[in-house]
Amino acid sequence: MELIINWCNDNNGFITAILSAIGLLLSVIAIVVSIRTARLPYKKKLKLTSSVDVAISKNTITGEVISNIMGISVNAANIGSRNASITYLGICVKDKKSNRDKQKMTKIRDEITGTGMIAPAEIKTELYKKDDLLYSLSLFSGNAKIYLYAKDTEGTEYFESAGNVKNMIANLEK
Repeated sequence: MELIINWCNDNNGFITAILSAIGLLLSVIAIVVSIRTARLPYKKKLKLTSSVDVAISKNTITGEVISNIMGISVNAANIGSRNASITYLGICVKDKKSNRDKQKMTKIRDEITGTGMIAPAEIKTELYKKDDLLYSLSLFSGNAKIYLYAKDTEGTEYFESAGNVKNMIANLEK
């Protein structure tokens, strides 16, 4: 033990260098943590979900319940902590046979409602009618991939897989 104490006394510069390196490392960690903490309030993130819209009616005399699939809703929820402005919300299809990138499905007959500003914890919805979807999807091969898609004004694109064309058509025709 005496040898270690004597060595430390003789090599005072070595211990000082180690302590300086540890102090420098702690300073760098503190700077990184403070920068990340300062950026927290400015996070922007969208979560995309979809749902099937169903109309249900009940015959009060016979008690028979009738349900029809009306279409699909694509929802974008702002789970970040700042406003996000959306330029497109909807469905896109990637078909390997067409050798193209993902193709957006734009509604022709209806107003496009899924664009605009979304505040934190707010949801925007885009509705697609069953008949329009069935017609549009029938133009693609059955193995084409369907994605929920959103694009904001800063150019960030959000994708969420929604299955393939064959399964989507089967679910809509039930």
